[in-house]
Amino acid sequence: MLRRLTAHACRARHWLWTLLLGGGLAASFCVTRLAVPPTVAVASPALATVMVALGGSRGILAEILWWRLADLQQQSRYAEMLPLTELLVTLEPTSADAWAYNAWNLAYNLSAAHRDPAEKWRWVKRGVGLLERGLGVMPRSVVLLRQMGWLWEDKLGGTNDEAAGFYRAHLAELPPPEAAEAAAFAQRLHLAEVDWNHPRLRALYWYARAEHNPDQLRVLTALLREGGHAGLLPYFRELLDRAWPELSPLQQEQLSRFLATLPSAP
Repeated sequence: MLRRLTAHACRARHWLWTLLLGGGLAASFCVTRLAVPPTVAVASPALATVMVALGGSRGILAEILWWRLADLQQQSRYAEMLPLTELLVTLEPTSADAWAYNAWNLAYNLSAAHRDPAEKWRWVKRGVGLLERGLGVMPRSVVLLRQMGWLWEDKLGGTNDEAAGFYRAHLAELPPPEAAEAAAFAQRLHLAEVDWNHPRLRALYWYARAEHNPDQLRVLTALLREGGHAGLLPYFRELLDRAWPELSPLQQEQLSRFLATLPSAP
């Protein structure tokens, strides 16, 4: 995430120097005009008017916002980043990086700034909500799908956060997919139903939507190791056969050893 933010900050400096040297009009024409999809809500009519007036210069403003966000992050001034991040996703609604980075900031940095588990949970939920908004604009974005999967796997299903137990006790507050989609995913896993309050199973759902096999295999391995998920074995074997060529030699070796510990296929 920091690497992406730094790259945007470097481009922002370039545009700022271009403007200062009198090339503002030319730079404006060099930036692709960003159309706001109808699924993106603009904060106010006044902001909508400003965005139309900016035209192609919106791209320049967005890069300057990335620059400012990088500066605030280096100073750990996370709360001050909030209004800027909201403006950024409005200016760049089709930028997966904008949605993914800002959701990560909410779920990790802003939640870490509080001690009360309930307050931490509020910020984590806001991070999930922001990713859902981004996926409403770009439902097939691999960046956003994998970011959502990682949030469920690491933040909600991991043990690094001292409030992880509190999060898992309140996962029912995050609704599952719609019935038809939930049923299709259960069928894909060869299960009668899916426990949507299990963070790793929810992570698997997002990784499966992204069609990212290494992520799926990592989560499936963790699920099978924790026990109680023998019904996932057929899908694990199918996925392993399909993904084998794209795995590194080390991954192949590790998965081969793990496979040897599993019950033989009937």
